Amino acid sequence: MDRKEFLSQLGIGSAAALAITCLQACSKNGLGGGSSVDFTIDLNSSQFSALKNKGGYVVTQGIIVAYTLSGTYIAVSSRCPHEGVTVGYSSSNNQFVCTAHNSYFSSTGSRISGPANTGLTQYQTSLSGTTLRVFS
Repeated sequence: MDRKEFLSQLGIGSAAALAITCLQACSKNGLGGGSSVDFTIDLNSSQFSALKNKGGYVVTQGIIVAYTLSGTYIAVSSRCPHEGVTVGYSSSNNQFVCTAHNSYFSSTGSRISGPANTGLTQYQTSLSGTTLRVFS
């Protein structure tokens, strides 16, 4: 094998490894690896105190959880599909927003506008007393 052929094979192998990594990172649930989501939040914990106030939100375990002005909890993946920037929550219009490039998403994670091609993954929430469960 001569040098040119070796470098060509090395380039093809590197491209294949990169493609596999990229495809895994872009899995359907936005977290990579296809893992399911199921965790609880203690609303009495100071770490999650923002969720006691309507319009508040927190980011935990790759998910943004918000308490809407109408009094419901919503949860979606926290990383913008455009470039992976963490999104925030705008309570005034009940939307998630990526301030890096102005992508907007509905309360269910659907893409509204901006450079993001897809929406955010939506997760279910269930409140029992002061324990909020987030799951897929």
